[in-house]
Amino acid sequence: MASTSKCPYCGGTVQSNEKNCPHCNAINESYIEDTERQIFQPKTIDELKEYCAERGMPLLRMHFFIGENYQEPKAFGIYQDGDHFVVYKNKADGSRAIRYQGPDEAYAVNELFQKLLSECHNRGIYPDGEPATKGTAGKQKASVGQKILMIVFMLLMFAWIPIAITVSCVKHRNDGYYSFNNDNRTYYRYGNDWYYSDTVSSDWYSGTPIYVGDYEDYYVGKDYDSDWGVTDFKSSDTYDDLTSSDSDSSSSSYDSWDSGGTDWSSDW
Repeated sequence: MASTSKCPYCGGTVQSNEKNCPHCNAINESYIEDTERQIFQPKTIDELKEYCAERGMPLLRMHFFIGENYQEPKAFGIYQDGDHFVVYKNKADGSRAIRYQGPDEAYAVNELFQKLLSECHNRGIYPDGEPATKGTAGKQKASVGQKILMIVFMLLMFAWIPIAITVSCVKHRNDGYYSFNNDNRTYYRYGNDWYYSDTVSSDWYSGTPIYVGDYEDYYVGKDYDSDWGVTDFKSSDTYDDLTSSDSDSSSSSYDSWDSGGTDWSSDW
């Protein structure tokens, strides 16, 4: 289990399995390589979900759907269909390419897992451990110049905090539940995005409502009401995924994830 300590350069909390401070990027002199955690190979859909959750992966933003037969374009996913497991890619044009369909869950999970790692590596993110570097540069202490740059970085970061908080408040000021005429779905607006559920499904999906006039006219409140016949959006996996990706934007390398970096025209 990873231990925590204070970064000597910025005072932020850093774990022993982090090579660099997540706040100022200084080299963590207390780094201990967690080899067992890095080489863990998920063999089931549930293990793959756990792997991603432990690393704070915002799967919705990454367009990976684990355990779900997602139908919209631009998506990678895996789900169980009877005794078979299906690994798929929904291309930009809405067509689906099947990577694997068969009874071997471990094989199916590995196909999606390797694609997940590949997408991360292409963006400079290494949930399975960074590639080995030559020499001992990784063990060197920060130079005086590096320390000065760290201090300047921290000053700039703190200067932007009030602005970031203001922008976040403005972005989420209209968050809440909405009900539109002639639509049996209940919608939730999170920032600039819409999610919906209905009386049949307990999940929440990305989807923009059709309405006339100002959407604020259809606002029903921030608090959940069980009479709507749907589950609470704030108790859903979708909400957990969204808030986990927003909770620590200064240190999470996934916050800059752009799905446009994926080739959505190829079969895989």
